[in-house]
Amino acid sequence: MHKHTLSLWLGGVLFALVPVSAYAESWTLAQTLTAARHYSAELSASRNEASALESMADSARELPDPKLKFGLENVPVQGNSDHRFTREGMTMQKVGIMQRYVSEEKRSRKAETLQAQSRGVNARAQTLLATLQRDTAQAWLDLALSEQTLTAARKLVSETERQLGVQKASVGAGSSAPESVLTLRVGLSAMRDKVTLAERDVRLAQARLLQLTGESVTGVRGPMPAWQRLPADENTLNEGIAQHPEVIAAAREANTAKARSSESAVAAIPDVDVEVYYAHRAEDYDDMAGVMFTVDLPIFQSKRQDKDHAADVSRTMQANDELALTQRAHAAQLSTLIAEYQAAQTLWLRQRDEVLPLQQQRVILLNAQYRAGQSDLTALLAARRDLLDTTLAASDAEKTVARNWAAIQFLIPQETAL
Repeated sequence: MHKHTLSLWLGGVLFALVPVSAYAESWTLAQTLTAARHYSAELSASRNEASALESMADSARELPDPKLKFGLENVPVQGNSDHRFTREGMTMQKVGIMQRYVSEEKRSRKAETLQAQSRGVNARAQTLLATLQRDTAQAWLDLALSEQTLTAARKLVSETERQLGVQKASVGAGSSAPESVLTLRVGLSAMRDKVTLAERDVRLAQARLLQLTGESVTGVRGPMPAWQRLPADENTLNEGIAQHPEVIAAAREANTAKARSSESAVAAIPDVDVEVYYAHRAEDYDDMAGVMFTVDLPIFQSKRQDKDHAADVSRTMQANDELALTQRAHAAQLSTLIAEYQAAQTLWLRQRDEVLPLQQQRVILLNAQYRAGQSDLTALLAARRDLLDTTLAASDAEKTVARNWAAIQFLIPQETAL
């Protein structure tokens, strides 16, 4: 028993000593996009709303439920027979069934309106999906690029930290001034601040992915998407504007408005209520039966139904105008995104291919000069800080390119991961 308890205690201690990173999981872009889609409550709500509208459309094609009617008629309230059920011949115990008949055309057009609304909800769900995929891809790319930046920043700081021991030895040997160690520590502290900011960017990306997927995505793996170039040429992107979910949603709204106008066009067709009843009277009187019809009389159609139909026609024209506006807005949005992507790409390439190599060469040169006694420590530290700043600036430019790429790529929701 004692050994068993000790084993459990040791197991608990070892479990507690396992670092959290052991349970951390690296995710591919495809896994992250799938998790975000399954986690989204907005998409789930849209699916449920569309399902509800489809069910309502099925119900709208059916006739209303029949009604059971029963009660007493012609009960005396005065005279010798007041409140008596069997003394007056007109007093009847009546029971009947009433059914309202709505024309099949009216029912069909109402169902078509509900189906159009369901398609509109599905189109808006695609807009939500495109936005979700864009945000998720941007957060995943931010995490991937931030991790690369953090690794590079830590490498530069580590090189400078190794310089600290060498500098202390130089001071002890009398070949360097004592204040050079302080200068190195001040410079090293400034560089560590940059590392802290890089670590912050990693944690922010992880927090964003947690918000979007509900999962603790602490790292990335798998191939990177080809964000260094546009997803397609500009002509192909412009031709795809009609497939943007917001444009499709606007078209669905126009179709819904048209369906409503078609529904109101037949609103004047009268509904008919048919009632069949049986009336039981006192024993000395014969029972009775009958059939009753109730018909709507749209005698003021020009002031009622026609006005409603004219309003729906105007709303249809309004929806078509809004569709045209949406198409124009998306054409302008695409042009803006392409311009921003191309400008960010130019800045990033300049940082990566021109500025960063020059800063690296400068550090190598000053490091060699410092070892040869031809340069001081201050100049070398300044060069390393400049190299770190340039590395972070290049990373920021790289993230901007990647974010703009994701914004263009996910203008249309993707069914398969890239």
